[in-house]
Amino acid sequence: MKSIAIKPGVLLFCATSLAISLAIPAITSTSQRQVSQTIKITPASKKVIPASKVTPAPINRVNPTTKNPPTIKASPTTISSPTPVAIPTPNGKIPLVAVPPLTPQILKSFPNLYGQLISVKLTPRQQQQISQRMNKDWMTNIVLRTTVMQTLAMEPKILRGTPAEKNQLQTKLISDLRQATLNGDPDALWLVAFFDASSKNWLAPGQPPLTRMTSDISADALCFMVNEIMGRQVATPDSNLKNSIATKLTAEYPQIAPRIKQELSRLPAAWLRFRDDEWSRRGEDFREQMRLHWAKNLEAYIPEIKAMSKLRSERLARLKADPIAPWDKMNSLQRQSALAKPDLIFQNAVRALPQIQTVQLNNYIDKMPLANAIGNSPTRHSLRLNIK
Repeated sequence: MKSIAIKPGVLLFCATSLAISLAIPAITSTSQRQVSQTIKITPASKKVIPASKVTPAPINRVNPTTKNPPTIKASPTTISSPTPVAIPTPNGKIPLVAVPPLTPQILKSFPNLYGQLISVKLTPRQQQQISQRMNKDWMTNIVLRTTVMQTLAMEPKILRGTPAEKNQLQTKLISDLRQATLNGDPDALWLVAFFDASSKNWLAPGQPPLTRMTSDISADALCFMVNEIMGRQVATPDSNLKNSIATKLTAEYPQIAPRIKQELSRLPAAWLRFRDDEWSRRGEDFREQMRLHWAKNLEAYIPEIKAMSKLRSERLARLKADPIAPWDKMNSLQRQSALAKPDLIFQNAVRALPQIQTVQLNNYIDKMPLANAIGNSPTRHSLRLNIK
């Protein structure tokens, strides 16, 4: 493959025009309130404090009868989360779960201790944001509450541990938060943003700077696109791919236009919202057109997807050429119905393709002009205005 010259602005990797910023959100202050020592677990309260959530993987579009196994979304914790202790009640019927009270000491201590744990001197405003969120969400947010209590339990190691011990704790914490973010946990993204906001942790300076969370999310987005094109999971955002993308983005970031940098900074929150919400809500017509759009951008650089890209394009061409049901006169629901009908030509052609088990995307990053390959990304997707 010929090496392609990279032009300024080429690194809009899954850039987004959604007005969602990676910057830590300002949180409305709430007054300190007395917190109950215990709460009852009922079917309603279980929905309020989920420890994790399970999102089923999308149905294989090549073979609708085959489903991928569900993905478990992790919670951002520094150590494994303990199960709340059930307290027997007098009648023995309805157990209670102990919730540690949010004391003034916890509100004061945790922001300072968390800053020391991530080796970042938090500003008074950042400390206030943390305290406000704790005060607001303590009873309902088990992820935040668990992270706070476990961090406080590590106070001796944080304050008096050796530099090696502190570094080990920090590395484990940030790694857990980044993975939990990729698993779709917004609380993990919010917490790791304090670490990424420090200049010593940037991948590249700029307005705004490039962060590791942006490059990691970019790897996740690229794998998602390839898997959707292929109709099954063949690519994984492993450490090799994340490192390759981080290196490429870091080297090219100084040449990226300011507007593109702004879009990249919004990518983490915007991508999670698109992947975990909008993608499932939008119809199959939208999803198939996005797959075709991604395939067109990527097929020149990823050889494994060329054949599937061709088959998808041919299927859409047959649908558009149907004189009985003119594609251009259909609404979205009618197009979804047409796409759902069995297409023996397409299905037989897919079965005849060589079975590809794995696509090593990190082998193609160096020569891939990322903005051209996936620039009109799903979080930005300019196609959306043309899909009714």
